[in-house]
Amino acid sequence: MPLLQNIPDETAPVYHVTDNDSQDDEMRSEAITSESSSARSMSTLSSGEAAEYFKTLHGFTYVTDDNVPLAFPTDAVAERVNIVFNIITRLCQGGKNVPAVAEELLMNGGLGGNGARVLSLVTNSGVWAYEMASTFPSAQLVSIDIKPLTALVPHERIKFEVYDVYAGIAEPDASFDLVHARQRVAMFKDYNYMLREMHRVLKPGGLLVIGEMPSQSYEASDPTIPLHTSPMRAQAIAMMRNAHAAQGIDLAAWDEMAYRLDPRHPMWENNTPDPKSVTSPVRGFRTITTFHHLVPNGPWSSEETQRVVGAMAKLVFEKAWKALPPMLRMMGMSEDEAGAFVARLEAEVQDPRYRSYAKYKVWCARKI
Repeated sequence: MPLLQNIPDETAPVYHVTDNDSQDDEMRSEAITSESSSARSMSTLSSGEAAEYFKTLHGFTYVTDDNVPLAFPTDAVAERVNIVFNIITRLCQGGKNVPAVAEELLMNGGLGGNGARVLSLVTNSGVWAYEMASTFPSAQLVSIDIKPLTALVPHERIKFEVYDVYAGIAEPDASFDLVHARQRVAMFKDYNYMLREMHRVLKPGGLLVIGEMPSQSYEASDPTIPLHTSPMRAQAIAMMRNAHAAQGIDLAAWDEMAYRLDPRHPMWENNTPDPKSVTSPVRGFRTITTFHHLVPNGPWSSEETQRVVGAMAKLVFEKAWKALPPMLRMMGMSEDEAGAFVARLEAEVQDPRYRSYAKYKVWCARKI
């Protein structure tokens, strides 16, 4: 399965927006991505400026911004993890980076037929934006992030930006045909605000695509039942969710997403007309669809694609477990206790008898 090809050697501009008008072991990844991109320097952000975005806590690197929950580290391996995760999500969707409804919209040139504008939240490695630009030659992409994870190579139809997304998306109202947001629930303390921002920048009839792999696992024998036969992982997931909740992460969003997109949800305030507006248009989304994709925790499935997904997921999950100590320390464990807990957890993770599923969930909805 091809990844990035024909990428020039120059470094892409990464624009730092300062004023928002709208309020362990290296992963086995040489076959997945080249080291060359990480050796390039930022062209708009100097190395010193880029370093200011990060801090070290208990030996792990995180984004400096206090608005960002300490969910997962932003370290040297995060770029590779993001690329592997992109392959997992693509395999879950039949080899596509977006669901069929989004692909049709982009193939038709967007709502107006003259080329779609696409917003990506967030950039991370940039692999999703690069692949989308390659697949849809008429699309123009804006890819934003709160941190410069890696050096990015230029593309004439992709604009990369780094800024404080919590103050709002620095784009005009009704300016995008498609907004794609993946793994963002654990990044925002006020996820409803970001839903409203994504709604604001979409054109009427524009498509929102949200992809999330919640912090939850399920029994391999019955994926409707939360995991309990892998005691260490079940305990680790519970502690992770508690650490997320303690930082203000809106865990309920994973279960309530379809309802929150619905115009009847209170967050849209459709029962309270704006006195300054003559029409007070209804806000929210229509044609809301949800897809659930099973992700094995290892290459144990009898189905070929699921075995590949499981092998890659095992790498991603292993990195997630190795990154637990700061969250365990946050929940009151000593350094020794956290280390011992992770050692027991890793022993269970490496035992092939313990099988489970995660779920990659995708929501598609049209702006009213």
